[in-house]
Amino acid sequence: MRAVEPTLRERLLSYARAIGESRYRGLLVAHSASPGKAAREIIELLSGHGHRGCIAAAPRRLLPSCPPGCRCISPGGFQRVLGQEAQLVVIATDGLLRPNLVAGLAGVVSAGGLLAIVTPPLDQWNPGPAGGAGGYRRYLLGALRRAPVIFWADIDLGKVYAERRPRERAREWRLGAKDYKPRHAVPRVLLGLAATRSQAQALDEFASFLSSRSRSFLLTGDRGRGKSFLLGLAAALAVKRGSIGEAVAVAPSPASLTSFFQGLVRGLDALSIGYRVKQRGGDIVAVTGPWFRIAYQPMDSAKPAAVLVVDEAGTVGVSRLRRLSWRSGRILVATTIHGYEGSGRVFVHMVEEVLPRPLKRLELEEPIRYPPGDPLEEWVNETFMLKFDPGSLSLFGEPGYEQIPAEKLASDHALLRQVYSLLALAHYRSEPDYLLVLLESNTHTLHVLHSDNKVIAVADVGLEDWEQPEEGRVGLLLLSLHTEGAKRLRAARIVRIAVHPELQRRGLGSKLLSYVEEWARGRGVDLVMAVFGRHDVIEFWLRAGYTPFYVSPRFNKYTGEKNIGVAKPFTGAGKEALEEAARELRLRLLFSAHSVYRDLATEKIVMLLQSLPSVDPPVSLTPGQRRRLCKHIQGFIEAEQAFDALHIATIIVLSRRDYVDKLNDRQLLLATARLLQGKPPHEAAEIAGIPLENLDEELHDLAESVATMASIKCS
Repeated sequence: MRAVEPTLRERLLSYARAIGESRYRGLLVAHSASPGKAAREIIELLSGHGHRGCIAAAPRRLLPSCPPGCRCISPGGFQRVLGQEAQLVVIATDGLLRPNLVAGLAGVVSAGGLLAIVTPPLDQWNPGPAGGAGGYRRYLLGALRRAPVIFWADIDLGKVYAERRPRERAREWRLGAKDYKPRHAVPRVLLGLAATRSQAQALDEFASFLSSRSRSFLLTGDRGRGKSFLLGLAAALAVKRGSIGEAVAVAPSPASLTSFFQGLVRGLDALSIGYRVKQRGGDIVAVTGPWFRIAYQPMDSAKPAAVLVVDEAGTVGVSRLRRLSWRSGRILVATTIHGYEGSGRVFVHMVEEVLPRPLKRLELEEPIRYPPGDPLEEWVNETFMLKFDPGSLSLFGEPGYEQIPAEKLASDHALLRQVYSLLALAHYRSEPDYLLVLLESNTHTLHVLHSDNKVIAVADVGLEDWEQPEEGRVGLLLLSLHTEGAKRLRAARIVRIAVHPELQRRGLGSKLLSYVEEWARGRGVDLVMAVFGRHDVIEFWLRAGYTPFYVSPRFNKYTGEKNIGVAKPFTGAGKEALEEAARELRLRLLFSAHSVYRDLATEKIVMLLQSLPSVDPPVSLTPGQRRRLCKHIQGFIEAEQAFDALHIATIIVLSRRDYVDKLNDRQLLLATARLLQGKPPHEAAEIAGIPLENLDEELHDLAESVATMASIKCS
């Protein structure tokens, strides 16, 4: 007699039990015409069969009320639960499934748990944005078909598309560090809070750090290693040793520091140190005690401190980290190598380079939420490009050039991985959502150079016009801030451009740029543009003949630098609009160097002034200012008394590019740092590369040169 076919419910429960027994984590994909209702049924079914802890991410329209025993969040607020853990994490959607959301929440699932994605029926579901090219759907469905562990079914039809279970039970991985013997003075009660041996070792090394003259302590590791919590334990140890009085913890929001403050509080409790907690909106923003205070500060307004804590360097940005750390006493930094929050080892090396020396670095290796070799972790890393390595390449002969459409990327995973890896390495931080740009945009084109069937350089280029929504015309919008002429233009914006790290400085970037420009001419655009936040590439664009037209008043949230816009015109209308915006930028830099652009590196301002077109002198000195400037030159009054006159005279001179060319590098740096930006004497002298005791003499000589060029006669 034929065996009775198990129902879908029984098969799902059997799959969930197999995942739980394996200690690995599993993936569940369920389709239904009512995703919210199906998500609730899955939560009720699995929560009643041993799954501890539940987090559901869904729009309110799909889950009007939260199922019992579950924490519900909006898809846009998933960052609030990063660092927490649950055995059941459910994502319910009636359309868009952001890569950021899946990649971020997958890290929350603990050992033996499930990540459940509930969507509309397979033939109706489009996980990409409305109006997109459709590449993300093809790519994601292909990734689901390759998932090593998955239960994929239609709830309404009772149809199972795929069911693959772990082939074996996860090998035991040791949590805790009871047998660890510290080499330095670490209280045993604090070591007892370490989740792994590498965490205990990190605490041990941190104790050594506190006794040394080292300034920076860098903690790295993939996601799920407990870096944030351990950083909190380290701060508690520093409090115990009296090494923290006032400390600042920098992050995008208080929610980003949840795990850090949890570790700090647990550590203080274990060490029997009294404290008070200050909260705002349910988030801890400060912990204070008899002799210490550790408080959150937003990264945009954070100030240097005696002790600086940066929980995730990827969210703060390298440049902002440099400014804060070099003016702080001691620095405690954690950064993710591979994961939603990080961008690989290249970014870690950048962080390591900017931190003050001496530096101690430790990497946490063992995962704490799930075992090594977890199939869900491997699938998420592969699908959403959380781990990328461009590998080693060689250049064979003249490279070939090709344009790659989105549909080819969607079907060629190896090609997509090569392209994404290079583009991600060229930027401080690449979120998984960037996949949507590559696979879904109807206005972006990928341009690549290849050698021996390998991508060696790539540029992501988008066409912009005024019929597109705002997010599709970023470059033109910035240009229009300074000239009305921009509103009649079409442009091609180079969103990202990258060359393989082993093949840089061989002219490949310039070669690829020339192909892009030729392609753009053929599209009839007025300008080719780029907007970037990494200032180390300014010279590349200036050498290529691009003119700066924009420097943002605010810092880029990822890089911590001001964004810079550059462009090259191809038509008369483009040239006219660009020159007007560039002259406006010169005036903004001169008049706002002491305020909005005071934190912009002096060397970068000088570089911009050397490339921007001249403007007519916008101001002139009053008779009184002329007299004070002349008296200063003749030695009758102190420099500070003539500072206003000298400041205006400097603006007049630096508004002319031909005058800028007459000043030597030392004079340009000194004029910009001291007279325009108003930096203190010791800092201005250091920037200009002159001894502090020679500063007054140098300023006197500079004043004579400025007065001569400004046509001020003092005789």
